[in-house]
Amino acid sequence: MPKAILAWGLVALIGGAAGLLAMLICNYMLSFGGQDNENKHGISSVTATRLGGIAIVAYMVMHLGYQAYLGVYSPGAEELYVLATCAAFFAIGIFEDLKGNLSARNRFSLMLMIGLATIYLSPGLILQPVDISWVDGILNTSAMVAGLFTAVCIAFIPNAFNTADGANGLVAGVSSFSFMALITVAPATLLPFLLACLVGCLVFLVFNLISGRFFLGDGGAYFLGALAGLSLVVISNTTNVSVWWLLSLVFYPVADLLWSIVRRAVNRASPFAPDNQHFHNLLFAYLDQGRQSSMTSNTLTGLFIAFMFSGSALFLSVFADWGPGDGVWFWWVCGLWLAYGLGWRYLNARLCALPTDEGQM
Repeated sequence: MPKAILAWGLVALIGGAAGLLAMLICNYMLSFGGQDNENKHGISSVTATRLGGIAIVAYMVMHLGYQAYLGVYSPGAEELYVLATCAAFFAIGIFEDLKGNLSARNRFSLMLMIGLATIYLSPGLILQPVDISWVDGILNTSAMVAGLFTAVCIAFIPNAFNTADGANGLVAGVSSFSFMALITVAPATLLPFLLACLVGCLVFLVFNLISGRFFLGDGGAYFLGALAGLSLVVISNTTNVSVWWLLSLVFYPVADLLWSIVRRAVNRASPFAPDNQHFHNLLFAYLDQGRQSSMTSNTLTGLFIAFMFSGSALFLSVFADWGPGDGVWFWWVCGLWLAYGLGWRYLNARLCALPTDEGQM
């Protein structure tokens, strides 16, 4: 009971009436299903719900809707396409959370088609050259190739977020740090989305961290990944920030999925097959050796990874002398890869493959 009072109090403080209503909507939606048993999720040891992402989306809808009602905000055509794409990805995820019968391959195919439709309807969202030679070589081939590459990126990042959604506070923490950083450089048209989603993430994190019984689920992870990915494209196209700085903000989900795909390819397994050797799985197993409760180990895993990767990039860009446009970010990303690789190798050398997996791409 004290935890519940604390949680609802913090939600009211952070999100106000909209935050409270968003969590009430999320709790109501639990009656339709979306339960995640402890023997299904890769790290959690309690029965929980996979519909926590509804709280984030509900808060955004109410916040942006109220601003539109007051006449202080009116999104343009490109912003509407961004929102529509995120909503479509969210719908795919919620369907999977409730029904659980849509394969990872089919979900990725649907996302790719949605990404292509978005690019077709809003060509301004096609990624422009980013000063990485091999990427620019692709982007400069033709408008069609550039559009296809952008659509693949739009579909890939949400899947990366979903794969990383395996510890309390991990993906919501990465998203919060990323949106905090992006808000400092984003064009005015994108700011309302990022601000609303940031507060929505904080509202979700209250219940996720205090109770451990609210997960983002596929819907929440896909939505956050889609908004993050599309925001990176818009900011890369409209500002002079370093693409390496942008990548450093979402480094962990992207790197972890890429490394997972490489491991599966080496083992001649499908890139869509489940994988129980993610960095967060290994770190949790290392921490969960009787020194504290499993929930504490779960939360420490998520928060440590979020702070180590996305949090460090935010801190350096805001409080240090590393501007978002500096060339030092290439070397920082190299350092992140080194830290990730050495950390994964260290943990994997001491742990056997875990007996359960997250069941995600």
